Amino acid sequence: MSAGYKTVGQMAYDVIRECIITGVMAPGEHLRQEELAERLGVSRIPVRTALMQLEAEGLVSFHPHRGAVVRTLTVEQVREIYELRVLLESHALRKSIARMTSARAARLRELGTALDEPHDSSSLAEERADFYRELYDAAENPVAVGIIEDLRNSVGSYLLGLRVGHDQGGHRELAKLAARGDTDAAVSHLEEHLAIVAHRIIAVLSEEAETAPVTRPRRRKSS
Repeated sequence: MSAGYKTVGQMAYDVIRECIITGVMAPGEHLRQEELAERLGVSRIPVRTALMQLEAEGLVSFHPHRGAVVRTLTVEQVREIYELRVLLESHALRKSIARMTSARAARLRELGTALDEPHDSSSLAEERADFYRELYDAAENPVAVGIIEDLRNSVGSYLLGLRVGHDQGGHRELAKLAARGDTDAAVSHLEEHLAIVAHRIIAVLSEEAETAPVTRPRRRKSS
């Protein structure tokens, strides 16, 4: 069996997950198993298995009478996610900078510069993941980076689908600070960035909540 071989179930999972994280499938969108199976050219079984796995990861929710939908987040959940991200990512960044090598510093600058260049959104999620894995030295901190990526993926559809992202030049600046070993400045830059992104996502969610139509309960007919 070749190293690149994927089962039908793994393929279905990878495709649906990528669509959610990149915002192709928007928060709240219905994920109809029959339609997904037809689009992917597979049976419903691997699609359902993939959706259940994505539910366990917090990317999909199952609702009675509605089936599977792309998970939506509340303002409170976004605040909690970003509180955790600040704690974990500042910790990972400090550890990474303490072990910075010239090779990693050069690679980090290269990734940061490339990520800030205009490019199409289809590759943005992958390039962003590569940058932060290098920034947090994923090879030496696999558990912490795994948790960080799960938290980032839980808001990924908002970051890309709602076009909430890093300010222009922000990755390049963060890479420069980390590469030269300026720990306090790098951590401060990271924490400021996370606070700004959290604020933007919350603003979008609050605006959507204000403009959403109000569903009033139906009155019971008097007997």
